[in-house]
Amino acid sequence: MTPKLRIMGIPGSKSCKAIVDGTKINRFCNKKHGASVLINYGLAGTRLKRFYRKYPSARRIPTINRTVGHSKLKVVNSARRKGINAPMSKLSLSQSDKKSDWIEKRISSQGGYGICKARRKGRITGKYYQKYIKNRRYELRVHGFLWTDAWRIQKRYGKRGEIAWNFNNGGHFVTVRSTQSTVFKEAIKTTKKILKMLGMAFGAADFIVDDRGKLWFIEINSCPGFQELSKGIYTNAFEKLNKMPPGKIRKFAS
Repeated sequence: MTPKLRIMGIPGSKSCKAIVDGTKINRFCNKKHGASVLINYGLAGTRLKRFYRKYPSARRIPTINRTVGHSKLKVVNSARRKGINAPMSKLSLSQSDKKSDWIEKRISSQGGYGICKARRKGRITGKYYQKYIKNRRYELRVHGFLWTDAWRIQKRYGKRGEIAWNFNNGGHFVTVRSTQSTVFKEAIKTTKKILKMLGMAFGAADFIVDDRGKLWFIEINSCPGFQELSKGIYTNAFEKLNKMPPGKIRKFAS
């Protein structure tokens, strides 16, 4: 029996649309498009509540990545408690902290918006402070899917003076062809640990690699946006999921 996989995602998400267009997995939208398993591509908080109000039957359907509404501050601090190397992050700075050593980040954001040098020490609504890794060599994004070993790693580069190297800040990705180096293996291992810690089956984890080759986990994305370079990574992974036996698919759902 072929499972009816359906995807639920943020309205207007280009990445979600690319997955729908590139696979045989349709959006969950009404009774005619029922599902045996749902894929949650980043719906959290009020968006998820609105979705369940509109489609109450969806609550009873096993869902991959059902709960993804973890704030970035909570995730990075949970990772640190699990022994994962990550920059110190907190809601306010102490008097002994130097503002030049910290950056401000939004608790919930995409695309690097809102990242800037620390401008104060008090609490900022919707933001937190993170220790600035000044000696970045490059950044890594690990695209991870627990149902397949076909994970992909991309390096991200940007201007040395830019705080964030997201696409909107002029950053660009380069796909890594071989993942055999120690730092890449460590990034994959750490991503698996974070996914399991959060009860997620897929996601894109971001890391910084400093001039000493040390790996720093900075965040994980439950609905990663992507350009053409990454499109095939997601369509291939979800096509593989769609072809799996129903019993195996449900192992990744809750």
